[in-house]
Amino acid sequence: MKVKQLSLLLLLFAAFVSACSQQEEIIKGKYEKGIFVVNEGPFGGTGTITWHDPLTGATEQDIFGKANDGAVLGELVQSLTFHKDKGYICIGNGSKIVVVEAATFKFLDTIGGLAKPRYILPYGDNFALVTQWGADGNTGTVAKVDLNTNEVVKVSPFIGAGPDKIFLFNADVVLIANSGGFSTDSTVVAFRLSSFSEESRVVVGGKNPGMCAQLTGNNAGIYVLCKGSFPNAGWLGLADGVSTGESIPSYSDDLCAAPDNSALYFTGGGALYELKNGNLRSIVQQQAYGLICHPATGELYCTDAKDFSSAGEAIIYKTDGTKVGGFPTGIAPGEIVVVQ
Repeated sequence: MKVKQLSLLLLLFAAFVSACSQQEEIIKGKYEKGIFVVNEGPFGGTGTITWHDPLTGATEQDIFGKANDGAVLGELVQSLTFHKDKGYICIGNGSKIVVVEAATFKFLDTIGGLAKPRYILPYGDNFALVTQWGADGNTGTVAKVDLNTNEVVKVSPFIGAGPDKIFLFNADVVLIANSGGFSTDSTVVAFRLSSFSEESRVVVGGKNPGMCAQLTGNNAGIYVLCKGSFPNAGWLGLADGVSTGESIPSYSDDLCAAPDNSALYFTGGGALYELKNGNLRSIVQQQAYGLICHPATGELYCTDAKDFSSAGEAIIYKTDGTKVGGFPTGIAPGEIVVVQ
């Protein structure tokens, strides 16, 4: 009996030490660097954040829940942005942005008063711009948030259906792709931060623009990828309102640039594509729901959402199509964020 009691005490002590060790890891700032995958989550469920250390290969699922006693983020976790010592998590099917301590993912605050927020861009020292689809998914606006108080201080007039990803054109002007929301759109808006106002709006050559990216060298300029909408194909061309561009597979997405802007990459039609020196080609056959080009290594990180109801996967390729690694993710992995 005494031996059993001693064994039980030793087990309890070991569990206590392990719990303290895990807590110590969180407090020290385990998540200061690495690869973060935003998992949208299943329909009617909650999304999560996956963290991966490319140096050690360590991977952890639901780091927000782990750091906050099992708390959940909500339905359709859309994007993650880091600014100074904080992380901002947009909950796409709700009215909030969850604010966490970047190094530990401990909950800090909630930015409320939003309507289907998609992406957040901090600017200056005190403010951020947030794209939002509106409660109906079609009446798109941008909100100005005070990052000191975490409150919405201004909302723009309607700028298009489904304003989505934000491209920083210069220190004061951003380009916002109107992705169509729950309908369709074909416009890209130039928005000035200092006056918090729309500067111009151009109609591009395709339906439902997804993202802008810059290309240098041959055929240089700011390009926009349009996802298309059935039965329309996708489209890739200059975001100038006059480019003829070229047809690409329907529902292409996640246009991104090489570290030196010498090439553009995107997903579409069950493949990863490259545009370089005027040549558009498929570089690997891979179904992908999210894509990013690593800003230091130039490797392509893409996510495979599988059936959107079970765990997904992140896969890493060189730009010649060689697979170099991968790691598991949560359900419906989308955006990928690199912190160096």
